[in-house]
Amino acid sequence: MTFDDGIIKIYAVKNIAAPGEKPRDGLIYKSSHYFGYETVGIQRHYTALQAKEKVAEVVHIWRDRDIHGDDVCIIDGCQYRCTLVQHADDENGLQITRISLERLGEKYAEFSCGGKG
Repeated sequence: MTFDDGIIKIYAVKNIAAPGEKPRDGLIYKSSHYFGYETVGIQRHYTALQAKEKVAEVVHIWRDRDIHGDDVCIIDGCQYRCTLVQHADDENGLQITRISLERLGEKYAEFSCGGKG
């Protein structure tokens, strides 16, 4: 298992408005990790569709239990919502976190996907 496909940045979605102002969701930085892509299998794809989600990517990182569902990840400027976070051991006994990602339709802040959607 490799972790050489890039760097993923993890953000929490929080209210970033000043006290007394209308609540406004924004991204609060949590951590960065080297990651590796995994294959989005047929079963995972159709299971996600039944839940009205579309898994765009699945990645793995070294285990980080501070990552939760509904956190936002950014890879190469593209924003994704963490739909499923699994803390597991791989076939070699390495402790990893596997994250299923769904591309965000409405993006936070000034981030964009560089014309990819």
